Amino acid sequence: MDKATVGGLILAWASLIGSVVLEETAKGVAVDLSPFFMLAPAVLVFGGTFGATAIGFSVKEVMELPAKTKSAFFRKTHDVEALIKQLLDFAVRARRDGILALENDIDGLGDPFMKKGFQLAIDGADLDNIHEILEQDVAKIKLWYKEGEEFYKQLGGFGPTLGIIGTVLGLIAMLSNLEDAASMGPAIAAAFMATLYGVSCANLVFLPIANKIKNVGTHEVLIRRVILEGVVSIQSGTSIRITESRLRSLIGEDSKAPAAKK
Repeated sequence: MDKATVGGLILAWASLIGSVVLEETAKGVAVDLSPFFMLAPAVLVFGGTFGATAIGFSVKEVMELPAKTKSAFFRKTHDVEALIKQLLDFAVRARRDGILALENDIDGLGDPFMKKGFQLAIDGADLDNIHEILEQDVAKIKLWYKEGEEFYKQLGGFGPTLGIIGTVLGLIAMLSNLEDAASMGPAIAAAFMATLYGVSCANLVFLPIANKIKNVGTHEVLIRRVILEGVVSIQSGTSIRITESRLRSLIGEDSKAPAAKK
C-alpha cells in the first residue's frame, strides 16, 4: 500500500469533514453530517461523470481502469541502485565469459522486461532489433499509464460540470414550487450538494489519483529505459565505466561509485 496516496486522501477528506465539524461546533449546535449525504445528487454526479468519461475510451481501456487505479495505491518499489549494480555485474561477466554465460541467470529474473531483453541478446539478435523491440514495450507501458492518467483527468473535468448541472436541476425544481416557502431552504441546500460532490471529488480524488498514476508511469518507464540501456550496452560490448555512466545519467546522477572491474 502506497502510504503517500492513502495518507494524502485521508488528510484531504479529514480536512474537509473537519471544517464542517468545526463550523457546527462554533455555532454551538450538535454536529450532524446527514444533510451532506444525498442519493439523488450522488447518482447524477458520480454516474454521469463516469458515463461521460467512458464515452471517450474503448471498452478495453475502461475494463483496465481497476488495474491502473491499483497502481496508484500499490506502487511497485524499485531499488535503482541495486538494479544498476545487477546490470554492471552482468556486464562484467559478459565481457569476461561472453553473453551466453548469463543464460542461467536470465531464467531466475523476476522482471519480464529484463528477461526478454537479455534473452534477445543471448539469442543473437542485433542491436537494432533489440532496441526496437524493447522500445515498443516501453511505449506500450507508457501508453498504459497515460490512458489511466487521462481517464482520471477527465473524471476531474466532468465532475464539477455534472455538479453544476445537478445544481441547476435542483434550482429549477425549487423555482417551480415557490408557493411552498418553507421548503425553499432545504431545496436550495440540496441543489448545491451536487456542486459540492462534483468539486470535492474532482479535487480530492480524481485529479490527485491522475497525478499519482502519471508519476508511477514515469518511474516505470525510467526503470525500463535503464534496463534497455543496460542490455544494449552489454550486447554491444561497451566498457563497464561507460555503461555505468550511461545508466546513472538516465536517473540524473553522475557516476557515484567506482565502476565494476573489467
